[in-house]
Amino acid sequence: MGIYFTFNAFYRKLWLMMLFLIATTPVFSQINASFNFDGVDRTYIVYLPQGYTQAQAFPLLLSLHGLTQTGAGIMEFSGFNAVADTGNFIVVYPDGIANAWNVGFSGGSTADDVGFLSALIDTLHAQYNIDLNRVYSTGFSNGGFMSYRLACEAGNRIAAIAPVSGTMTVASLAACIPSRPMPVLHIHGTNDFVVSYNGGFGNTSVEQVLDFWNSFNNCPGTPVIENLPDVVAEGSTVQRQTWSPCNEGVAVELLKVINGGHTWPGSIGVTGIGITNRDINASAEIWNFVKNFALDETIGIKQATINEIKVYPNPVSDGILFLEIPFSASYSNLQIVDLRGRILQREQIIGQNPYVQVNISGLSRGVYIARLSGNQQIAVARFMVR
Repeated sequence: MGIYFTFNAFYRKLWLMMLFLIATTPVFSQINASFNFDGVDRTYIVYLPQGYTQAQAFPLLLSLHGLTQTGAGIMEFSGFNAVADTGNFIVVYPDGIANAWNVGFSGGSTADDVGFLSALIDTLHAQYNIDLNRVYSTGFSNGGFMSYRLACEAGNRIAAIAPVSGTMTVASLAACIPSRPMPVLHIHGTNDFVVSYNGGFGNTSVEQVLDFWNSFNNCPGTPVIENLPDVVAEGSTVQRQTWSPCNEGVAVELLKVINGGHTWPGSIGVTGIGITNRDINASAEIWNFVKNFALDETIGIKQATINEIKVYPNPVSDGILFLEIPFSASYSNLQIVDLRGRILQREQIIGQNPYVQVNISGLSRGVYIARLSGNQQIAVARFMVR
């Protein structure tokens, strides 16, 4: 009898070890898949990076193709799989119906692509270990337009966007009511004759789009400008414009490709029309930008009311911050967030005390954001530690 139990215990231990190894062994693979949405089989390709394990939650990047293109096409020319291997994130390359995304073009797709992409996020989350607070969207041309639509309509699912050679239609910009401040990286060539840098044919200009997001995000009026080195003499150069800090630690950035065409900078092969810049790698730039931002549990409140609160003293020099909260508000959670969106401190608020005292002695010098949430309300205030 004792030998029987010892034998069972051995195999039970061996089985548990095998399960542990399966969960923690790195794998990488490319999977073609589909599911039925609104009566149509929607197809996509998922790439799991070399470091992927079920034991760790990985960020997810939606990579959306241009008009007439496919998910397989943008996977090939963007080179995102290699970036995912080094950055440890999952990439998905979905296909639009008839090789198009519904972004408000006259005569374009009428599919519910916001609903499909949201369902895709949930589908992948059910299959893989995905960090739902770190889901991002990028896209080329029509896919760039779609990323902006997600920012307008699905800000509770998307932590940051990075459109390439795609802006917003005049109608979609007018109708855009974001649910939260949105980090935006925009990449565009000044000699783009398909989606003009200066707008036209029902599309807004790059300047108009960025003016909208800078205004909504409450960013500084003047960007920091950096002219990047002209590494490859292909006839174009890149200027980086950065608006930061903005509300809730987000940022807006433009990579202005001077003389660049309707292309993906640093692409593998030909992606469009005109000069392809080789001074930067758009895919690497996109990941280096979006990876700095994440949602938190308060973002899931779709109809949240954003209020202002008073903080004092400001700047803080003795490690104690006071928050004055309106009697009408009901908050239960407090987060201290840095300007890169990282949550540094969490506190629970008990009762409806109009004054809250917070010990922030662990913070170093800098600017931070106090974010209160609860009862479908959000309140924010910026303060400085010196």
